[in-house]
Amino acid sequence: MSDRVSSIIVVSLNKQSSLFGCLKILIESLRIFPKNKHIYFLILIFITLPLSLLHFSQSLSSYPIKTRILHLEYLATRAATRIESLQVWRESREFALSLFHLKLFYFLPTYFLSLIAAITVITSTAYAYNKTPITIQFVFSTIKLTWLRPLLTSFYIYAILLLYSIVPYMLLDVVRSPTPWLKLVIWVVVVSVELYLIAVLGLSLVVSIMEMRSGWDAIQVGWCLMEGRRICGWFLCGLMVVVTGVIGWRMEGLVVVRDDSVEEAKWMVMEGWEEAILVGLYGLAPVWGFIVTTVFYCECKKKHGGRSEEELHQQD
Repeated sequence: MSDRVSSIIVVSLNKQSSLFGCLKILIESLRIFPKNKHIYFLILIFITLPLSLLHFSQSLSSYPIKTRILHLEYLATRAATRIESLQVWRESREFALSLFHLKLFYFLPTYFLSLIAAITVITSTAYAYNKTPITIQFVFSTIKLTWLRPLLTSFYIYAILLLYSIVPYMLLDVVRSPTPWLKLVIWVVVVSVELYLIAVLGLSLVVSIMEMRSGWDAIQVGWCLMEGRRICGWFLCGLMVVVTGVIGWRMEGLVVVRDDSVEEAKWMVMEGWEEAILVGLYGLAPVWGFIVTTVFYCECKKKHGGRSEEELHQQD
């Protein structure tokens, strides 16, 4: 009985410690922001705001095509004959190919700006955390020195997330005729694991920028660094996903309203300010996200103390 009580107390203390650690990281990230406010402001204006505009422009451009594809798919299931259905499906595939080309067109500039934003924000935050003064020239000079490592690591990140995206469909195929409650359980488990996976991969991106590591090597170090703070990393990742998700959801809503609105001029007057605010918030979100992840990385490094990177590899 006493062992059970002791275990409950330990679990409770661990949860409180994780919550306190998350709050500490969030507070520290807010404190760091003013230390390099001029650098962050330039990154926001010249990198993440254009990135936000690209995302919003892509949503505006792709929404009519997505709507058309969904409409054609619905018509294909309601076609009177097989020939008509095949014709509608063929037209739907043509629109899907157009959507793919549109996303490919936006991918390169979006990826390029995201990579620069990651390098500059993470470098600025790491030096600010260690109370080392830096200049904007130094921050942007690090792009030339470090771009290859995060580039290689990002390929691994995209590949891992792409492979994991098929897991829900595999689970649903294994479980025949799942009930709504079972679907909910599967969804909760898949999303929870995905959040943890994103937390590890985000930490790995910081490792690839701050250390001489890249690819799978950086991911292994990121996994080991999270030892003892895995719940905290999962929570911080979930918080950032919720914030960016809410902003993105509202931006999608404005795209739908604009597309369906009859009185376009009235829409521009009523919703224009909200659109501008959302674009600004969507530009600020990656800056804040990289700051939080970098502070989390620095806290994890501090927790592991003087252990070498080889020992981090061997501990698991």
